[in-house]
Amino acid sequence: MNKPHVVDEDIQNICERYTKLNDQEIAFLKEQVADALSDKRYEDYDVFVDVRDAFTGEAIVVCHRRPLYSPSLYKERVVGKIAYRKDEPGPLRTLETSQTSIELNARSQEGVLIKQTSYPMKYKNKTIAVFIVEQNISNEIKHQFDVRNRDQSYEEVSLALEEMEKVEQSIANFLDDIILIFDAKGILRHHNKAAGQYYQTFGYMDSINSLHYDNLALDLMTFDRILSLVSLGEFESLKGREIKFDQYYFKSKIIHLPSNGFVIQIMKDITDQKVKESRKEEEFVTIQEIHHRVKNNLQTVVSLLRLQARRAESPEAKKVLNESVNRVLSIAATHELLSKQKEDNVQLKMVLDAVIFNLTRFFSDQREIDFQSEIDSEIILDSNKAVTIALIMNELIQNSYDHAFTDKETGMGKIHVEIKQENDLIFIYVADNGSGFDFEAHGQHNLGLQIVTSFVESKLNGTIAVDSNPHGTKTRITFKN
Repeated sequence: MNKPHVVDEDIQNICERYTKLNDQEIAFLKEQVADALSDKRYEDYDVFVDVRDAFTGEAIVVCHRRPLYSPSLYKERVVGKIAYRKDEPGPLRTLETSQTSIELNARSQEGVLIKQTSYPMKYKNKTIAVFIVEQNISNEIKHQFDVRNRDQSYEEVSLALEEMEKVEQSIANFLDDIILIFDAKGILRHHNKAAGQYYQTFGYMDSINSLHYDNLALDLMTFDRILSLVSLGEFESLKGREIKFDQYYFKSKIIHLPSNGFVIQIMKDITDQKVKESRKEEEFVTIQEIHHRVKNNLQTVVSLLRLQARRAESPEAKKVLNESVNRVLSIAATHELLSKQKEDNVQLKMVLDAVIFNLTRFFSDQREIDFQSEIDSEIILDSNKAVTIALIMNELIQNSYDHAFTDKETGMGKIHVEIKQENDLIFIYVADNGSGFDFEAHGQHNLGLQIVTSFVESKLNGTIAVDSNPHGTKTRITFKN
């Protein structure tokens, strides 16, 4: 049996390194795991807790408790290993939809055929992990020649298609889409070939016939909810819903057949369309950010300084103001240089040294700040990631200079930057000893912090954690190289 402190250490370490969970969510998860492991109903099963790996998108094991009174299905330690969707569809489905996945067939990391029931573990209505109960079905599978449901009625399918023709232009328009036909109890009776192929891609190992709607749903919609909406006449809410599942996007339409209570779901794959839209959105965010930095910040400051320089009568004043103009323009030049970086491989330290140099020079006439940086010179990135990180670091450091020490009256201000690489993960730390701020409230109105969060998640596919209190602010960014 796992020792409690070992379980807690595994959960803490894995969640900090590979997930987007914050300290409160991790602490709550450890409490929930302790409660689940003490449940006597699961004493004779291999039970697991998985979380979402922020870098691969797959599930990763943070806890495994072997059966207390019978042999385990596992010979090796699996904590820290990936549970791939193609082998174990249930855990990821539950993480993505927050719905329980009941007795879905799967294949363990050691190749054993199993059934998994996955339960969502929630913190403040957010699914942060999944609790999994496994049982061996190898012998059961061996004694089944064909696991598909043979009880298919030609009349049922014909009736369903006829009803679809009444509300749609032509069934031929949907042959490449997912078509699922459920009976009045929510059990899948029929599906087209495209549906079978898609769900096989999702990791469902056997025929999906006879599974309940709630065990096939790709979002939070339940069969009971569908029936409720139908009874209320709210049909429009069942048409044209967009569903995101894993890397796929679908437009879902649900049709209810009053004659027999059957429900038909049609899901059209719109992934290519959404990917194109996402790329356009990313380009827009980048252009908007550059426009904001150059036009609104730098040009405004330069214009004001030049205006003051022209009005100044003292040559010394003109000199100081013009030097300040050059400082601001050097920041603009750095942004311009980084945005045009084309080389595939760039030494991150070289890029960030330029950013830090310009920032420290620009703020050198303000309160004295002890700035220290430790950047691993061995970190080599492609130019796109280097530009992204340079912009992120510019915003974080500038935020410390601008806001951290405005209310701090005594003691020297300190800013510390550390960037290191461990295996394929890169860790960025930015800390100051300022007066702190409310990240949630401040971030909503601060474009710089919005840029940081957007770039970390969309461009680096990484995680960001901010810990701020009256003694200072610490920001940790993790991403996979």
